[in-house]
Amino acid sequence: MEHNFYKSAKWKHKREIILKRDEYLCQECKRYGKTTQATTVHHIIPLTWCLIYNIALALANINLISLCEKCHNKMHDRDSDKLTSFGLAWVKKMGKIGLDWIEKYSEK
Repeated sequence: MEHNFYKSAKWKHKREIILKRDEYLCQECKRYGKTTQATTVHHIIPLTWCLIYNIALALANINLISLCEKCHNKMHDRDSDKLTSFGLAWVKKMGKIGLDWIEKYSEK
């Protein structure tokens, strides 16, 4: 399901919009004064969840952020595919949407 999403014209167009919005810079690195080129657009609330429960969030600007590969890998535990503390910190930055998601759906 996710694989097809990333091949869609809608995703490719949205990805470019988000990279431009973020000036092609990793937003996690930017927090620490670094200028690192972004190579990935990350779903703050995971895509798998969006595709099952709230498809609109899959393409919502508030749920997307530009990251470099190193920072993107810090957002997920690659063994369990759960968000790490870094990933959850970005969810919290979404405000009410993110906090509600953490409360209702995130595995603590």
